[in-house]
Amino acid sequence: MLSSITLPETQVVVDLFTSKADVVGQYAKYPLAQGILITSAMVTPVAGNVNLGGSTWAAMIPQGMTAIAIPITRLSSAAYAIRDGDFVDILVSLLLVDVDSSYQSILPNYTAIVTGSGYLPEQLPVLTAAIISGGQGSTQGRTELDAALNEPLYLVPSESQRPRMVTQMILKNVQVLHVGAFPLPGEATAQAATGQSDTGATETPQPGQQVAATVVRPDMVTLMVTPQDAVTLKYLLDINASITLTLRNPNDQETNAETEAATLQYLLSQYNIPVPAKLPYAVEPRTDTITPPELPNDIIVVTPK
Repeated sequence: MLSSITLPETQVVVDLFTSKADVVGQYAKYPLAQGILITSAMVTPVAGNVNLGGSTWAAMIPQGMTAIAIPITRLSSAAYAIRDGDFVDILVSLLLVDVDSSYQSILPNYTAIVTGSGYLPEQLPVLTAAIISGGQGSTQGRTELDAALNEPLYLVPSESQRPRMVTQMILKNVQVLHVGAFPLPGEATAQAATGQSDTGATETPQPGQQVAATVVRPDMVTLMVTPQDAVTLKYLLDINASITLTLRNPNDQETNAETEAATLQYLLSQYNIPVPAKLPYAVEPRTDTITPPELPNDIIVVTPK
């Protein structure tokens, strides 16, 4: 609420407003305390041109960079070894499939049988398209000539298309702004009272002091990247790509080393992995999947109360 007071002429400065009409419609550049004398430097006629304090985290971001948060797990964050200010490299894994360029559906397409009911004079032929079985029974295949019978066979896939995986390091030497969620106003005081830090670490209590704090595992990390890299990370998150962070030595600023994308072909050729021959014998029992070992920390034991 605007109000006016009477001042001696000797205390009136040049930029001081002397009429309420000159202040109405202006925007304060920062919060003004009640009873303060308003000068032209305190207000602006343009909405949004306000000198707000902002967060302390924004001032830590270098100019030309931006901060973006991505989700993490224990495995994708170097076993929670990453801390604020660390430098990381970013690995991305994608699954690629072949699609029909027009339908944008995964190949192979489904087929249908087109039959004609006859021709009428001076009219176009009447054709009818019908899917005989639908689903996997209508999957498009290919014709191959059987070498033994010398007869053509129509082959259809026995399963849906298998995606092809590729992994590559897309960003190097990215600095971490913060691990975990940023504290909201009022949370910093609560954490200080319980002796808990932003990343879930618990401070050592003093003699005679009781501290009841729970360790909170971080589920996100905020990185400082270029605006274009932020767009790339956003796209990768939206397509559910697998993102892994690797921890770097802070003194290692080498970013010129190029990496080759890892594919099945790369692994077999680079590490001299042979494709096993088809033998007339095999191990028993059969192994269809590779099951990773269970770690003790992965087993959660619930104790009934």
